[in-house]
Amino acid sequence: MIQSEMQSYTILDIGNMKKTGIADMHLLYRGALRGIFGKRELYSRSSITDALFVYLDGEPEPESIARMESGFRNRPLVCLSSGWKEWINAKYPDVTIYRRTMMKPARRFLIPEHTEVPDGYLPAGMDESAFEQHPFSHGKNYSGWAAFQAEGSGAVVYHGGEIVAAASSFLSMDKEVEMDVSVKEIHRGKNLATACVSRMLQDCMKRGITVHWDAQNDVSRHLAVKFGFEAEQQYSVYWLSST
Repeated sequence: MIQSEMQSYTILDIGNMKKTGIADMHLLYRGALRGIFGKRELYSRSSITDALFVYLDGEPEPESIARMESGFRNRPLVCLSSGWKEWINAKYPDVTIYRRTMMKPARRFLIPEHTEVPDGYLPAGMDESAFEQHPFSHGKNYSGWAAFQAEGSGAVVYHGGEIVAAASSFLSMDKEVEMDVSVKEIHRGKNLATACVSRMLQDCMKRGITVHWDAQNDVSRHLAVKFGFEAEQQYSVYWLSST
């Protein structure tokens, strides 16, 4: 998922990818088009869709440009049209580029027989008590525990009674979910992400749920590959100064 604390613009360069491809790969965008998640603003020749990423479509025009610059600073922006890409490149020529990898959605996974975690750590499914804590903000896109239980999936790791790692569905739609994984920094490097993801994917596989995984870095991509995900599309992400 996206690190929302980063202080800059983010623009996804989709290059020659077809818009239907973006819709297929980005469950968040598809959810926004269906009115399930986020908000869409329509202008004369353009649109802005706020669904964690901010998707820019059509031809930039004064109203949508003003809205983007005043309302969506320090947000991840996705260019769905060459017009927006060209406008942003022209106005913000000093860009920093990094890469993300969209993994191919899957319903079957390679699950390790056993995942060792250090003594004192307890992996568990995300039950109602864990859900209501919303660790790392997990589960907040669901109306409540009943909706999450019916449509979502998740797992956590406890340490000293505290949730220190979690893997859960960020969004659900038509038996598809978006993977979200978080581990407290001081507890990283202990196999906790693997333990959480393993439990969640076992549940998804039993229930026939398709999992989407957008890897923001090599660590996330390697974890996805470990469970049998295959890379579908690597794409460029541009960071622009907010000043």
